Amino acid sequence: MEPVIDTDVLVVGAGPTGLTAAVLLADHGVRVLVVEKNQGTGDEPRAISVTDETLRVMQGIGVLGRLAPEMLMDTGARYFGRRGRLLAEVHPASSRLGQPAKSQFDQPVMEESLLGAARDRDRVRLCFEAEAVSARDLGDRVETTVRGPWGETAVHARWVIACDGGRSPIRHRSGIPMEGSTQVEEWIVVDLLNTGEHEKFAEFHCNGVRPAVVVPGAGGRCRFEFMLLSGETAERMTTPDMVATLTEPYLHRRVAPGDIRRARVYVAHQRVARDYRRGRVLLAGDAAHMMPPFAGQGLNAGIRDAANLAWKVAAAVQGTGTDALVGTYETERRPHAVQMVEISRRIGLIVMSTDPKITVARDLLLRGTGLVPPLKRWITGMRFLKQPHFARGCVAPAPGGLPRAVTDLVGRSLPQPTVRLPEGGTAPLDTVLGPEWNALRFGAGPGAGVEIIRLGAEPGAPDAPVVVTDESGAFAGPGAEPVTLLVRPDRYVAAAAPAGREPETFAELAHLVPWLPEAWRRQDHDRPALSS
Repeated sequence: MEPVIDTDVLVVGAGPTGLTAAVLLADHGVRVLVVEKNQGTGDEPRAISVTDETLRVMQGIGVLGRLAPEMLMDTGARYFGRRGRLLAEVHPASSRLGQPAKSQFDQPVMEESLLGAARDRDRVRLCFEAEAVSARDLGDRVETTVRGPWGETAVHARWVIACDGGRSPIRHRSGIPMEGSTQVEEWIVVDLLNTGEHEKFAEFHCNGVRPAVVVPGAGGRCRFEFMLLSGETAERMTTPDMVATLTEPYLHRRVAPGDIRRARVYVAHQRVARDYRRGRVLLAGDAAHMMPPFAGQGLNAGIRDAANLAWKVAAAVQGTGTDALVGTYETERRPHAVQMVEISRRIGLIVMSTDPKITVARDLLLRGTGLVPPLKRWITGMRFLKQPHFARGCVAPAPGGLPRAVTDLVGRSLPQPTVRLPEGGTAPLDTVLGPEWNALRFGAGPGAGVEIIRLGAEPGAPDAPVVVTDESGAFAGPGAEPVTLLVRPDRYVAAAAPAGREPETFAELAHLVPWLPEAWRRQDHDRPALSS
């Protein structure tokens, strides 16, 4: 390998977060070097739950087709109490994002698919068996020493994104502390093959004796988690014989040793980095946050990081976004990560308790939610797992006079309905949007079309707008009167403005994305609003 490598962005770590970030950066025109200390991507089924937001990102980078056949789509959960009685059956509320709200996947399949996507991008360079051993921020770039079998190489990068795991050497060398704690309880995690077909529900057995979690996957895969009890050792409880004994009550048969994919003991952490950025070094994934597994949010939080960060770093590299734009990454992502850690911790308290008084009270409380319908809907619809809503960051305050249904979209992920195309036929909305910024103009009245205007930093003849029709009702709020939504590259709504007030509203973001107001002016925005 050459003694010095110059690149736009160095990504440290080739897990799901690092590979997703690399692919997204490349799609935004940025050169990326990915270094990974291991020989290849992971072969362990660590994370197993995936959200609609993550699947939307996978759709956008073209790997969902590879993932879907190996996934158990649109799953829910059942909670059982002390005597095995069903306490609650929960299923995520219908997603607005064009993908199932919750599904089960296989992490090695995802990593292999992302690796293939990275290799398909000319702007991505992959280097395995390579470890970043030092990083020096020089103000306008970061100089990183990468050590591999060939010796040492200096990497000069405009930015470094550390996706190097919960123990992140990059985070440690950058002097960024973690805040939070580690739970006391240890858990045995077992992954099995050839377990047969399952219903599309995870099971939480909150029995107060040895709490257990059973999560089915596609193709006969299944995850089991059992609390490690006092006096038990990891060595004894992960033997094939003990694995067979633990899982037998749930499978109604003893598993063969060859069906045991993984068996180990873990302790869950609930920690978030105090800062997500130190100079030109940024943290993402487990390097930025670690959370208990009970809400299934760990990997999904990392993919959210990558999707939020990639376009901002690309804009900074290309001079189309300011340093303050990169700063909004922490502003937007850290509060939601803290929220997900806390929700995961609270779900864990429900599942893990072995105190008889607490478990009796818990069972009575959950059974009693049927007497309070709004509370029951809140629990059974998993409404406690809220998607990000940015009140600060790369968002503009909505002008007065807009209906609540419109202002509520600002700072949230844009819905992705299937829309009717002008030439006939239908397609998911994201396939019609441009890869960068988009403005969506809504006409007044039901049935009005949605005019998609692609915005770019470069002057020149603008693309002709595309007019589509939303027949699903996903945009019933914006369709009530002429209004424009400004949509970021990560499909979050940055601003909403009544027709004619776009210039002043979009100007609120000029300190982050200076070219936006001029790009809007280049469009023929004075043409009549669409109508039904």
